[in-house]
Amino acid sequence: MSSRKWECVCGYSSNHRQGLHQHRKTCKSSSGGETEQLKSHVASLEKDKEQLREQLEKKDQQLAAKDRQIEQLIKRPRTVNNNTTNNNKIVVEQHINAFGKESIDHISQQQIQALLADPVNAVPQYIKLKHRRAPGGVNQNLRIPNQKRAIYQVVVPGEGGDKEWENKSKGEILEQLYDDNSGQLEAEADEETCVGSQFLHHQEKVKASVGGDDGGRRYKDQLDKIHSVVTNL
Repeated sequence: MSSRKWECVCGYSSNHRQGLHQHRKTCKSSSGGETEQLKSHVASLEKDKEQLREQLEKKDQQLAAKDRQIEQLIKRPRTVNNNTTNNNKIVVEQHINAFGKESIDHISQQQIQALLADPVNAVPQYIKLKHRRAPGGVNQNLRIPNQKRAIYQVVVPGEGGDKEWENKSKGEILEQLYDDNSGQLEAEADEETCVGSQFLHHQEKVKASVGGDDGGRRYKDQLDKIHSVVTNL
């Protein structure tokens, strides 16, 4: 009888060739087992590859969506009323009246007569009534962007028919506010009445103050009162 041993690479041995043959059918270290193992490994790699492909497709879709959003933001017209500036100009909501073109339809004659009865405060309170109380905020065309700077911002006509905020010096706007609004109240005052005559008399004193009378105290007091009103608009 032959003493030859039939051995497998895994260390298994048999005295019979048939025994080795049967063993190799299930042995992972044999050529057949290795093939099955390789097939399983390849299948796993293919599955991982498919998952990665799906993930990359999702990433590409997300990046494409972000690109579209960025493109829309770039194309969107800058017509909002906020603090975004462009060459020191700020686009404003278009329903707001330009500075100096305010609506006074909301102010009644009774309110004007009540203002005239208080000559010292008539002009500042008229400005407050005009700019703060107008329906829909149509007269909110005046503001102070920085309390530490002598700068006001007013709404002015811009390019292409749009309106925009524009920086103006504090002194220039205060003087314009006093001149325009005191003139409107003077037009409403009737010198034949006690109320009207008191207001007009006070206005004569303020105008004399502009010219240097009383060292400009009365005029400065009017501008200070107006500034206080604008600060709280």
